[in-house]
Amino acid sequence: MPLYMPAEVFEDKGERISREEAMLEDAKRVMIDRDIKGIEHLPTLPQVVMRVLAMAESPRISAIELSKAMDQSLAAKVLKVSNSAYYGGRSNRNINSIHHAIVMIGFEAVKEIILTTSFFHTFHDAQDVITLQPLWEHSLECALIAKRLAWMYRYDSLDEAYLSGLTHDIGRLVIQQYFSDQYWEIEKKKNSGVDLLQAERDVLSITHAEIGGKVAERWAFPPSLADSITHHHDRKWKVNPALGKIIHYADLFTFGLIDFPHLLETFSREGMDYPATWDPSDLASVEMILQEEMGKAHSMFGMTFSKVSDVRAHLP
Repeated sequence: MPLYMPAEVFEDKGERISREEAMLEDAKRVMIDRDIKGIEHLPTLPQVVMRVLAMAESPRISAIELSKAMDQSLAAKVLKVSNSAYYGGRSNRNINSIHHAIVMIGFEAVKEIILTTSFFHTFHDAQDVITLQPLWEHSLECALIAKRLAWMYRYDSLDEAYLSGLTHDIGRLVIQQYFSDQYWEIEKKKNSGVDLLQAERDVLSITHAEIGGKVAERWAFPPSLADSITHHHDRKWKVNPALGKIIHYADLFTFGLIDFPHLLETFSREGMDYPATWDPSDLASVEMILQEEMGKAHSMFGMTFSKVSDVRAHLP
């Protein structure tokens, strides 16, 4: 028996191990994909979400149509947020209908509230709401910043940017709720210093971003929106790089990983520019607005998860 093994034997063995590892990872992915498709109680988003997104193509959709697309519980939550300090608090009059909300605070604000409350309403039975509060608030922050960036860089649909920011981390919620054992294993790795995405790959062979993309496809989101969710970390956008960049940098900005001046520089370097007529004072105002939007998320989270019984009394 030889005391050594030829190099080609090691290479063959290494190739065999690599192939086996790849096959195991592929099998894991197939299993996760099957499990996601097999989740019986994965909520479906309310019809009103798609109605709001459709407004980009059909702006004549009315407040009455939006109202009909909401159940009473969701409508009550929309009205409660509409009457909060950030919206209805600007007026002395109580907002008691969706049409009234549009008149008092504007259609854009109402659509923003509808998308937010629809998403949270969908997961109103989610476990450990307090535990998940940082995730909820980050999602809200990302939505608000994404919408402002979409406005700055003249993206076609502000609503699509907002919803993409709001749902970009939906994969993390799915892992927590439906793969709880793996979730805690991932958390253990993360707490020991392993990068979150690497921890997810180690445990699931798939990241929360990829899972989120699969959920978005299941919800029949537009391809550009699903693509932006799937690739909000790896930047491998295939459908709409402009939306992908908006969500990617909104995510970094909310985590404090990029500041406003570098945000402007990065967008410019990647071929996206704010209006040429803006001067330094305009940019300073925009930066202040972005900071205000970050603070707004905490208030909206509290309003969305609070009781709505006191609002139902005002419903028609």
